[in-house]
Amino acid sequence: MTSPPSPRRQPIGRRAVLVAAGLAVGLPAAMVAVIALAGQETSPGGLLKIFLFALVFGVLGAAVALLASHRLPAPRTASPAARQALRVGHTDDPRVDTLARREAERRRGRRWVLWILGAAVLVEALLAVGATRPSSRVFAVVLGVFWAALGWKRWRDLRDADRYLANHRTT
Repeated sequence: MTSPPSPRRQPIGRRAVLVAAGLAVGLPAAMVAVIALAGQETSPGGLLKIFLFALVFGVLGAAVALLASHRLPAPRTASPAARQALRVGHTDDPRVDTLARREAERRRGRRWVLWILGAAVLVEALLAVGATRPSSRVFAVVLGVFWAALGWKRWRDLRDADRYLANHRTT
């Protein structure tokens, strides 16, 4: 007798490995850097304890990231042809048209993300203005630019989706 086939799991992707490495190495290093720059702890023994404490949480986060990426199904994304059709505004292939409509509706359903990104830019601007140290100001500006760039990309995708659906209304 043959056993039933086991459900296929996707292999661990490069993105999951980068997230795991960032959590395992970046979190402890960032914690030590922030605490050392703030002047709260200056002794090497204290910084080592903080690093090891943060390393535990970083390794746990890395394990969760790797486990989640291995167990969860791959996210559904639009095909390259559908994304191209949205960018251009039309397609002649009915199959690609169906995929592009589905992707456009998905993008329109996430309009609320623009509000969150706008709020994040506003918070970072307030933090940059109110910062007392130059490093805090630079960090707030960098994050503000990051949120603004992400918001611009979302807005552009939403504009393409609205334009595609306006040009291809079903009657």
